Amino acid sequence: MNVTGCFARVLVVVALAAEWSCGTRAQADSVYTSIRPADCTAPLKETAAPYAARDLGVQQCPAPSGLRLLLVASDANTWIDLAGPGVTWSGERPIVYESPIGNFPSVGASQTVEWRRDGRGQPTALIFQVTAQDRDTLQAHRSILYVVRVQQDRACVIGRAATNEEARALADSSKVC
Repeated sequence: MNVTGCFARVLVVVALAAEWSCGTRAQADSVYTSIRPADCTAPLKETAAPYAARDLGVQQCPAPSGLRLLLVASDANTWIDLAGPGVTWSGERPIVYESPIGNFPSVGASQTVEWRRDGRGQPTALIFQVTAQDRDTLQAHRSILYVVRVQQDRACVIGRAATNEEARALADSSKVC
């Protein structure tokens, strides 16, 4: 290798190190929104109609710009639905039917959800707590954090985690739908 090639590589490494240390490369961060009933509102009639037809309650809660976060309730369960340009996702199947953590799984015990964002401020994942009655004891409750990948054209559950740190690591991973 000649001196010029070596020098060029050193400059690239130094530039990348400076970019990271000076903070010019934005890191993932979080923003939180409420799912408290007092902070949510009735959605538009056309949004609410399919839920009413199934005898479900629905409230629209705060969400990052361009997305709608819907808190949906049946007699026994609650879950989250997401809607936005190119994205429609329902948490009913994964939370209530496919991999429930216990009896009567419900969202809302923590009253907030966490949105992970990329360096440009775009939502990349949604983290929320689901609580359910323990099937074995019927007295105790269990809870777990669901991590939903939010992409331009879809959303999906990419995993579950026991702690906020694990959930954020999963949300910030390269795992996609």
